[in-house]
Amino acid sequence: MRHNEEVNYFRMIQEIFSQFTGPKFSIKLWDGTEHFYGTGDSTTFTLVFEDEKTVQRLLAQGALGFGEAYMEGKLRVEGDLEAYLRLRHQFKHVRRSPRLIFATLLSNWSVPRNRKDQIAYHYDLGNDFFQMILDHKTMSYSAGRYETGSESLADAQQKKIALLGQWLNLPSGASILDLGFGWGGFAQYAAKEMHWHITGYTLSNAQLEYCRELIKKDHLEKEVSLEYRDMVEDLPSTQFDGIIMLESIEHIGQQKLSMFFGRLHKVLKPGGPLVLQLTGRYKPRPVDKWTLKYVFPGGYLPAKEELLSVATQAGFSVEEFRDDTPDYIRTMTEWIKNLESHRSDIEQKFDPAFYRLWELWMHGAKIAFEINSMSLFRIRLKRTE
Repeated sequence: MRHNEEVNYFRMIQEIFSQFTGPKFSIKLWDGTEHFYGTGDSTTFTLVFEDEKTVQRLLAQGALGFGEAYMEGKLRVEGDLEAYLRLRHQFKHVRRSPRLIFATLLSNWSVPRNRKDQIAYHYDLGNDFFQMILDHKTMSYSAGRYETGSESLADAQQKKIALLGQWLNLPSGASILDLGFGWGGFAQYAAKEMHWHITGYTLSNAQLEYCRELIKKDHLEKEVSLEYRDMVEDLPSTQFDGIIMLESIEHIGQQKLSMFFGRLHKVLKPGGPLVLQLTGRYKPRPVDKWTLKYVFPGGYLPAKEELLSVATQAGFSVEEFRDDTPDYIRTMTEWIKNLESHRSDIEQKFDPAFYRLWELWMHGAKIAFEINSMSLFRIRLKRTE
């Protein structure tokens, strides 16, 4: 069966993109022709398709097909990448004619299923990669705190750490469980400045190695204990004065949230604080397949009511809830600047596809925060007596 004779992929592109509203953009096809959509005098971006198979992948696999085609260079965005990413959020409103439905089904059937899975990139990419992106003072892979908007990335990260330390509001000598401690910015601050005793868990060997060197360098071995340990399945039997999770609860998964909060309740002393910073949503929905495969394996962004419901059912009261999404937009902006300034280094260390992966993910995340598809939540909970 010769699928390309049965489906006119240009007609599919025309049917989809002619429905889009907004600034003027163009589509450049594999035959060299260029087609314009939207309104305005100047073109904000051009979406370049290398071949018809790329259209098949978009129809069949949505975000996964787009992301992989972008990584491979089969689909390019010339001009303003973020303008295209904003437009992509209109896809869910596209009216699907019988012809488009048929083309989607046919593409879904004909796209190969046995392509070799690519590596799911995550925290063990190498500390030197993340050092190109993150601030050098705290190495925080989470949103900073911008009070004036003029802070440097490092200053914003230090302000975030100080804010969450204030939220814990515990005396010198208190015991803190730091779940998913990243590159140790909070643990270092808590031990040096607050004189707390920190126990931290991670499942990243690269982060563990980095943090142990950091703690040793600062002579904090008596105050900080770091372990390679599963925070979901292997919480301790001892109790702590406080618990903090800095953008690690997104790795728990929707099905385990209720069970996990029940376990947190057991390891927190009565009246103790549980401080969370997380990327969440206002309406539950799954993470897209491309992000799950290449950026955020096993991830789930909890919805506000879902999260607060399981927390209160487990025996926590909500002391404070803040939506600080503008802080993440500013943080992502700084990370993108760092990423783009190290493009040649990253392409040399890995390859151009790897760079395009992170380029797409970071710009996409920034747009998702801007249009309220994702939000930054800061929450202070308290274990009821």
